[in-house]
Amino acid sequence: RRLLGQRYTETHYSAGGAEIVEKPDVQDHCFYQGHVRGYASSAASISTCNGLSGFFRVNETAYVVEPLGEDGAGRHAVYRAAHLRAKRGTCKAPGAALQYDHEPRIAAAMKLHRWKSAPLHKGPRYVELILVVDNKEFRKYKDLHTVQNRMKEIVNHVDKLYQSLHVRVALIGLEVWNHKDKIMVSPNPEVTLDNFLRWRETELLKKKKHDNAQLITGIDFHGTTVGLAKKLAMCTRDSAGVSQDHSENAIGAASTMAHEMGHNLGMSHDEDVASCHCPVPKADGGCVMAESVGVVYPKLFSSCSERDMWQFLGDPRTSCLLNVPEADELYGGPVCGNQFVERGEQCDCGTPEECSDPCCNATSCRLREGAECAHGACCQDCKVKAAGAVCRASKNDCDLPEHCSGLGPECPEDAFRENGAPCQRGQGYCYNGACPSHSEQCRLLWGAEGQSGSGHGPQQSAQLGQPLALTAASVLSGRDVKCGTLLCLSENTHPFASRGSYSISVNHITCRAAAVEDDTVETAANLKLVPTGTKCGEEMVCYAGRCQNVLVYGSRNCSAKCNGHGVCNHKRECHCDPGWAAPYCEHRAAELGTGTSTAVMAALLAVLALAGILLGGGFLLLRGRGKRHFQK
Repeated sequence: RRLLGQRYTETHYSAGGAEIVEKPDVQDHCFYQGHVRGYASSAASISTCNGLSGFFRVNETAYVVEPLGEDGAGRHAVYRAAHLRAKRGTCKAPGAALQYDHEPRIAAAMKLHRWKSAPLHKGPRYVELILVVDNKEFRKYKDLHTVQNRMKEIVNHVDKLYQSLHVRVALIGLEVWNHKDKIMVSPNPEVTLDNFLRWRETELLKKKKHDNAQLITGIDFHGTTVGLAKKLAMCTRDSAGVSQDHSENAIGAASTMAHEMGHNLGMSHDEDVASCHCPVPKADGGCVMAESVGVVYPKLFSSCSERDMWQFLGDPRTSCLLNVPEADELYGGPVCGNQFVERGEQCDCGTPEECSDPCCNATSCRLREGAECAHGACCQDCKVKAAGAVCRASKNDCDLPEHCSGLGPECPEDAFRENGAPCQRGQGYCYNGACPSHSEQCRLLWGAEGQSGSGHGPQQSAQLGQPLALTAASVLSGRDVKCGTLLCLSENTHPFASRGSYSISVNHITCRAAAVEDDTVETAANLKLVPTGTKCGEEMVCYAGRCQNVLVYGSRNCSAKCNGHGVCNHKRECHCDPGWAAPYCEHRAAELGTGTSTAVMAALLAVLALAGILLGGGFLLLRGRGKRHFQK
């Protein structure tokens, strides 16, 4: 099974520091996935790059296969994964206090912001991944080709693990720091993660668009920690993790990376979820999100991990995972049986052994006879749902429901209410699908007890870049003070989502501000601001650090163009009521579909009639040529 593709790139550096980007021959691959023949509940992820290596699972028992010799030839060993040992490791997560080595502190705050409803359609999600390898890892294997193959094997295993959750991990880029590191890689995993996140935001995202980045390091992290990642971070600027390659077998690093990516996808440690049950005993490997990783190869995700993930994916900010990677971005290009619907395919349910889709022919990747569709939120029992059926329910005040068009199986793009629309019973205004407020942001930063300090703090707020003598600095005055530094009331001395803070006492009341990222808070530029879109007065919102009229988003009369059958969304486009068609909701969808089909058919018949003589001549010519060919 092919893992990568035509636009997949591999990056390394010359001795002088010049970046070298290559597009390898994607047909020359040695990574495969599949099942054990005759066993429905089985899986396999195998590399043939240097002998046979990888794993296969039958029911809940996993086995590892690897060559006994360094050259990969000759005898191989097959043993139970429970006997695979490496550095006994734990996952450590960043927080205000570094002694916390269990659940990320940010998780407790972010849980308050989760959407109440899970996504209606639990169709496949696609993580477009860029993998980065540090210099210590490169020097461990000494050869660029060897390192690249090991990384592909790691991702191959990770992808196979996530397939059971209907998530595919597609490697679209691999970068190796073969001469020197681009960041400071520290034995302190918190420092390494912070540095990697900063480099990803300033450098990597500019090179190539992607959903998630993971750093594989050869350094030995302090203590038992082997990995670190931000929780609930997929599709954000913090969508990344760092993993130590702590085992001779690639499966060890793969289990760690799958674990850290799980945190990005909203998963908690199994031990921290009440009544969470893993069907596999700890001694036999347990589940991927066990707090101890890298000891024994885990075989699957627990049901609570799956529940955590789908709850997080209900957040509209995770929509980056809905777009299917382009076929030419995947190693090997289009291939039937890889569970990606690519050019020339109507469906792809995997290999014939693993396909259970009654609508799809796994051998040809074509729809079965009588089927109209095989996937999509608007596909049910192999038929396209009728126009108007809800395919994505509204999640909150600022979200809009999506309805099937009746013309295809896919649910329309997720859309939100127009920016500036009132929300939360008039307590705020919608902004890009959320209803931001001072109070909610304080709870996110400081925990459930966090409250807005608006009205308690100074009547002036420091401008960006000014020293933190808030009462003596150059100031924002009037309503603008509500859009400057976010001041909160909290008994906690450290914020959940930041490692630094600043306090100021006014009339015996202590207001707190959270740092953006650094421990040292020297200027107001280091402090978190009131979020864009927060209400700062009647018909007023925070925008560009100032309290401005809600008309800064544009005219409030946008919905007038929707002819009374829809409203404007956050893109200022008409979001039509069920049964009405875009772009202006002036025609019923059924009428438009029929009219369009009739017009197209009439035009096609006319063209065929006019071209009949030419087509006939063409057929005769082809047949004549064929006869002459066979006579030779």
